[in-house]
Amino acid sequence: MMLRLCCCLLICHAAWAGDLSSRLDAVLAAPGPAWSLALARIQSLDEGLIDPASLQPAWSRYSLRALRQLAAHERGCEGDLSSVPALWRDFERRRCTDGRLPDDWLRLHPVHPLGGSSAGHWRQGRSRAEVADWLHVRERDDELGRLGALSDDNLDALLAGSRWLWQDGALWRLRDGYWRVYPAAAWRERAEAAGVRVSAGAGACAERLDGLCLNPTPASAMPWRALWAGLAGLALAGGGWLAWQRRRLERERRFALQMLTHELRTPIAGLAGVVEGLRRDFDRLPDSAQDHFGHLAGGVSRLRQLAEASRHYLSADRLDERRQAVRLAEWLDAIAERHQAAFCLNEDATLLLPAYWLGLCLDNLLVNARRHGRPPWRLLADWDGRSLTLTVCDGGRLADYRLRRLTRRGSGGEGMGLGLAIVRRVLARLGGRLRLSGPPTRFSLQLPAKRAPQQDFPL
Repeated sequence: MMLRLCCCLLICHAAWAGDLSSRLDAVLAAPGPAWSLALARIQSLDEGLIDPASLQPAWSRYSLRALRQLAAHERGCEGDLSSVPALWRDFERRRCTDGRLPDDWLRLHPVHPLGGSSAGHWRQGRSRAEVADWLHVRERDDELGRLGALSDDNLDALLAGSRWLWQDGALWRLRDGYWRVYPAAAWRERAEAAGVRVSAGAGACAERLDGLCLNPTPASAMPWRALWAGLAGLALAGGGWLAWQRRRLERERRFALQMLTHELRTPIAGLAGVVEGLRRDFDRLPDSAQDHFGHLAGGVSRLRQLAEASRHYLSADRLDERRQAVRLAEWLDAIAERHQAAFCLNEDATLLLPAYWLGLCLDNLLVNARRHGRPPWRLLADWDGRSLTLTVCDGGRLADYRLRRLTRRGSGGEGMGLGLAIVRRVLARLGGRLRLSGPPTRFSLQLPAKRAPQQDFPL
């Protein structure tokens, strides 16, 4: 009898939960959207022109010296550009001499090293109409510029494929090839009257639509109490209470991590604003403060990337494996400089790499090397045309050179086991692997890598 009762409750629960989204559909069908935007228009943009992270300087891809030289030259069209890659040296010279860019240049290089679109930097002193199609959504004043009003979270969710967004009480919905926007005044009271309460963020939800949380209004709470009472009785009668408790605790831990990642975004955004203010006054800072600013800016950029990566890691079944063109020598030089290590490269090349996740792995290994190993600390890179091997080595000696034991029990030094476990798991998801050999201690990362298409244009 108890089993039949709970089965009936589960069926009622499914019908009730599914009914919430149907009711919301009916509510939104009546007033019509305040405005709409074709998905095809959004898809015509490069992802970098939507991604809010593109508005920050690319600290992980370019050295502080290169960014400093580029910023100074952009202000006065004078100064040294020796540390700036040839591609952007030519861009600056053409910009300052009122030259012209090749037809496909802005399409191939949409994001500028200093942050923002390349078109936004190129348009200085020129007609906006010349480059309007290649501006970041937060630099535009046309219909695509309305996307720029979305929060960082919502822009990230849009890029990740969400079909529902919540922005300041307004609902954004993707349906039939159009994003439709419904202000709060057009739907909230009608939804409440239909028995649907809509909110944003994490929490207990009868039904979740991407970032939206749907629950019945309080007058409709009785079916939920009956449902949970029936489920609790079934769990107790079937002896499954402990298993249910374990699943509940796991969900709570995951929710706590999601909340922590979400809450970190506000102070990080505040720090990013401070960094932006200091960057505008960079030339007035003393030399010692300029060096400290570089470390601060790089740290804030990495914190934001880490918060974004953590959010996607917790909400998706796999990592964001998008690859970008990376010049090995410049990228490795920036990583080695952060850890006061030397690096050696057999042949420089521009490869398509998951730069953020690979950089995270190298940072973990180099921190472990300095904490647990001995000098000299070195970073070696070898690309054979098909795969890239990155090796972090030091002059120390481990008590055990079995990687599985280190990742499971640690190495006798606090922190190494967790760091190696992260590296190993990330590499496995990227199609690579981690190896350990020694003494001297050598951690090697190997993953497939292809050369990036040639995109430089002639000087």
